Amino acid sequence: MDTVNRELLQAWLDLQCSMVAGVTCAAVLIGSRPAAIWPKDSTVPASIMAAAQRAELEQREVIDSMAMAVGAAVGQPSDVVACPIMVDDRMFAVVSFEMIARPKAKQQAALQVLTWGIAWLELLAGDWVACTAGRLGIVVETVSKAVVHDAFKASATAVVNELARQLACERVAIGFRDGQEMRVTAMSNTASLEERANLVRAVAAAMNEAVDQDKRVVLPAADNDHAVLVYAHEQLSARFAANAICTIPFSHQGEVLGALTFERSRKRPFDTQTLALCETVAAVVGPILQIKRNAQLPGLVKLRNAWRRQLTKLTGRRHLSLKTGILAIAGLLLFLAVASGDFRIDAEARLEGAVQRVVVAPFDGYIAEAPARAGDIVERDQLLARLEDRDLKLEHAKWSGERAQLLKSQREALAMHKRAELSILDARREQAEAELALAEEKLARTQLKAPLAGIVVSGDLSQSLGAPIERGEVLFEVAPLDGYRIMLEIDERDIAHVQPGQQGELALSGLPHQRHAFSVERILPVSTARDGGNFFRVEARLADPADSLRPGMAGVGKIDAGERRLIWIWTHGLMDGLRLAFWKWLG
Repeated sequence: MDTVNRELLQAWLDLQCSMVAGVTCAAVLIGSRPAAIWPKDSTVPASIMAAAQRAELEQREVIDSMAMAVGAAVGQPSDVVACPIMVDDRMFAVVSFEMIARPKAKQQAALQVLTWGIAWLELLAGDWVACTAGRLGIVVETVSKAVVHDAFKASATAVVNELARQLACERVAIGFRDGQEMRVTAMSNTASLEERANLVRAVAAAMNEAVDQDKRVVLPAADNDHAVLVYAHEQLSARFAANAICTIPFSHQGEVLGALTFERSRKRPFDTQTLALCETVAAVVGPILQIKRNAQLPGLVKLRNAWRRQLTKLTGRRHLSLKTGILAIAGLLLFLAVASGDFRIDAEARLEGAVQRVVVAPFDGYIAEAPARAGDIVERDQLLARLEDRDLKLEHAKWSGERAQLLKSQREALAMHKRAELSILDARREQAEAELALAEEKLARTQLKAPLAGIVVSGDLSQSLGAPIERGEVLFEVAPLDGYRIMLEIDERDIAHVQPGQQGELALSGLPHQRHAFSVERILPVSTARDGGNFFRVEARLADPADSLRPGMAGVGKIDAGERRLIWIWTHGLMDGLRLAFWKWLG
């Protein structure tokens, strides 16, 4: 690359870095070698080289996060952005920037500025083959005039004055879209636009003519297409002696932002190279000035302009995909507002026995035998477990012998007519008989039997033989196999739509291919907190219990709560939450 091109690249890089806050280092790399570096005469960091190599290899924009930025405080995080420059679908160069890390919104704003600047560089690169260094210098000088001023008005005036001088034009004007009309913002060698209102209106009409057609308009019309209208330009030429006129619209991402109008004498008409230079200047300078213009607009004006842009997309000739999508969404909303469907309330469900009996420890003791455990199907009075009974048998033998001894003593006292002793022995005998009956009862209770025919829902003592148990401790739970109830947990936001008698269906996790009909029987007036919400328990009864069902199975139940509009079914939860929030803050 020759010296002139290197100087232009360095000038572009300096301008680009001055427009983005927080840039710590940047470089333009051609063939993996730096053609321009910022800050000038510095070295290119390895992070920039690595990102540039990735962008060149993948031919797309690359964004990397680094531990610290060059020249920043130690530990300062940074973002490295590398963008390829493509000319005629071929890789020309890679631009890489390292900047201090920022929030996503500010990062996107910085990337937008970089994108516009890179678009300018792509235009410059495309013109390097056909353009001279002097023409490129005009572009750079014009861009420098656009960025040197902070105020939008001053920047626009400096740009049109510079273009009038560089291109030997009698008059250069720039205008931006304000709704559907063009508004002239600045005119070369003119301090006040109000003093030249007629000229400003004629130039604005010419800009409108070019923007409405979204084409370059040149007068004399030799360079125009046959279908291009030039009426407003002819009026401008006739009224203000502008013999050669060129109006070039500029746009960004398909949206027309404004236009530049150049006026010359008849002796210096616009040739092909000059028109190409004017288009390059408009494409580069226009978006830069638009950024400054948007930054100085009031908030309400920005909102109005955004609304107008979206409305233009809907009513204009382009954006067919957007219009199709909006029409599809509108059609879907209309269908949802008109069509009706079944409103079904979903809830977690658990299957329980209609009657559930427990087997508890009758007294303190030890486990001697446990033939049954959870999941076993048992018959009524079938042995579930047996407690250790050796101590009870000894106690039974003790009181049995005591009663026999007392009976013998009682007979002797009766024979000897000892009435007082006979009364005492009679009381002691009754006490021994009571203790004996208690021991017999305990011995009978060592056999823990099933209270009914069914399935053992819980309880497994097979691994606890010899372990101590306490009186009243629950050892087994038994539920019948011929009666079930469903316990549904309904979110409090849907409980108002649940009524006894409603029908529904149950799908269990273990039998997902089967559906079991049920009916709601009652709503328990107690809520439980779980997973950040409140849930009410609703009891339902199965219509036809299947043999494959078992207590403890879990699944999902759906309650039929009537027919409602589809849009209400999908949005009632959100709308109820908004109503509650609105009442909370504003009610």
